[in-house]
Amino acid sequence: MSGWITNPRGFQVPRISEARPGGTPDNHPKERILIHITADPSTAMLIRRGRRVADYLHADCTALFVHQTPELSQLPVEERQAVEKHLRFARSLQIETRVFAGCDIAKTVVDFARRSQVTQIFVAHSQVGLLKRLRGKDFTEDIVRLAQDLQVTVVADRSRRQTLQ
Repeated sequence: MSGWITNPRGFQVPRISEARPGGTPDNHPKERILIHITADPSTAMLIRRGRRVADYLHADCTALFVHQTPELSQLPVEERQAVEKHLRFARSLQIETRVFAGCDIAKTVVDFARRSQVTQIFVAHSQVGLLKRLRGKDFTEDIVRLAQDLQVTVVADRSRRQTLQ
């Protein structure tokens, strides 16, 4: 407990000299962030958020797109163009990009995260309706359920929320 102090509210917090952003001590594993890419327009915001957190934590950052078709080229044209745009944007921010094929998107994302020793997964808040959720098409909830041992950050798109009000 020598590296911890108790603040006035009774919570224990690490001493500033031992906080992670200034450099991780050798006994702490390096943070690794995974950003889940989709064709959704909010993915650009998710990429920016993941990059900012990775910079703050001095973490490795990877963007992953998982498609259910045998080849990426078999995606519908609009979806493929949106995904390629997001992957280019991620690369422009010096984020490593990966593309995998997988029948179960959530399982593929979580398996990749575990194999790559990812510590945090960033996913966009899913905008799917109740019917798609019941059919198992909501991979955001599936990722959260499958990745119990990882930190999963579900990022909401503020611009959509503001336009709905």
